[in-house]
Amino acid sequence: MGTPLDPLFTRDVPVAEAARARVLAAAHAELARAPRTRSWRTEALALFAAPTLLSLAVAGVLFVLGRTSLDVMREHAPSLGLLWFASALCAWGALSPRLRRLPLGALGGAGVAAATLVLTRGPAHGVTTLPEWVCTVSHVGVGLVPGAVAVLLLRNAAFQPRRALLAGLSVGTAGAFLGELACSLGPGHVLGYHLSAWAFAAVATLGMARLLPPRSFAP
Repeated sequence: MGTPLDPLFTRDVPVAEAARARVLAAAHAELARAPRTRSWRTEALALFAAPTLLSLAVAGVLFVLGRTSLDVMREHAPSLGLLWFASALCAWGALSPRLRRLPLGALGGAGVAAATLVLTRGPAHGVTTLPEWVCTVSHVGVGLVPGAVAVLLLRNAAFQPRRALLAGLSVGTAGAFLGELACSLGPGHVLGYHLSAWAFAAVATLGMARLLPPRSFAP
């Protein structure tokens, strides 16, 4: 059975219209596919779950290895909870198709969480022989898996910088979570080496989402 787009594919296409023909072909192919069964809420939950579950796994490993303790977890519980709240806001704002004010609120939530990490960090204690940049590298490494999940989910809609940036901020909370449990250095270190890793996660997710072609042109 024919579709309203069929006449566009049966006539001769001039060279000047080649670009438009490619767009129409992509639209025709998308219409021919079966409709998606997952809602954006399910995808937002998956985006939030990726860094959150990884954070829990990292906390468990650090505890088993003796690199953190229950006392440290209790001491940092407010900032850890705020990180998860910011991650949820950013994940929801990244994939919500209708809520216009939520992205601004999510960006504000991430900013409040970042400021809290710096302002509530006490003076450095303990001794470390590792260079400070090890924190940045480890935080970026922790975010690789959640970052891959975010990019895959972002490909289900047309690229929008706002979506990609918020998804990256959600991803970056995994590294920040690690820093709260495993690092004993002061607020200047958190500002320069922890938050830079969080910002890198956001920018890297934005860049990868921009480079990879979307699977759908839905808004």
